[in-house]
Amino acid sequence: MLQGAMTRWIPTWLRALLRRDGVEHRSIHDNVYHCTVQKCASQWIRAILADPRIFRWSGLRPYRYQDDLPGQHDPRPLTQRRFDSAFPESTIATTVYVDFDGFASIPKPASYKAFFVMRDPRDVLVSWYFSSRYSHPLMGDLGRVREDLGRLSEADGLLYCIDYLEEFGLFAAMRSWIDADVKDGSVLLTRYEDLTGADSRSRFAELLAHCDIRVPVDELDALLRSYRFEALSGRKRGQEDRASHHRKGVAGDWRNHFTDQVGARFEHAAGDLLSLWRYS
Repeated sequence: MLQGAMTRWIPTWLRALLRRDGVEHRSIHDNVYHCTVQKCASQWIRAILADPRIFRWSGLRPYRYQDDLPGQHDPRPLTQRRFDSAFPESTIATTVYVDFDGFASIPKPASYKAFFVMRDPRDVLVSWYFSSRYSHPLMGDLGRVREDLGRLSEADGLLYCIDYLEEFGLFAAMRSWIDADVKDGSVLLTRYEDLTGADSRSRFAELLAHCDIRVPVDELDALLRSYRFEALSGRKRGQEDRASHHRKGVAGDWRNHFTDQVGARFEHAAGDLLSLWRYS
């Protein structure tokens, strides 16, 4: 009892130094899987999960399976990504762009957690258009896509992107995760709009608790402040820079870019995806 009382008086920073690996809490889960589709703030969330403060309160290191592939890129459509080998244990696999069946194919340890980040697919479309045309590093066939988009008007470019993303399996992958938390109780479904909205801290706290990552409240506040849109871009949220990876940072921007033709083509490709994910 005396030893426990003395331990409580040791400053947190000193306790960390006394630990060889700097881990204050080790998650009970062997692996965590961050799943999503493109343009759902995946690199932003990955950066947060790769922050040393996350490791300190989980003992889980970030892992990107694409780094082991030629060109560090997975060229397969989202609905064709399947995995025969397990990812390294004691890692957060971030980011895994995949449909639910692809996630289910990953050999997993006995104890794991996963979460899937959804975003309004209309905003995904607009974000993918601007990223593909202006800012994303060239990989795979993106060079060809950028050349094609450079010859098209914005409206025709959005139509082009709808067809491309439908063939790539993006809308089907989004649909596959709708009831994933029922199929697999280790899965948490969350949304980009909630993680970036007014209640961001509570949503992140819920996500981290799901994964048994026990970042104290004050450190979580500091962590999220470090990755605010304003801190990363040097601009206020809503101020646009088309050449930046952090282009605008707002939800609902699709309203500024959809024409009647784009809306009709999107509805044909996405079907009832909006209502299933409760987007109005």
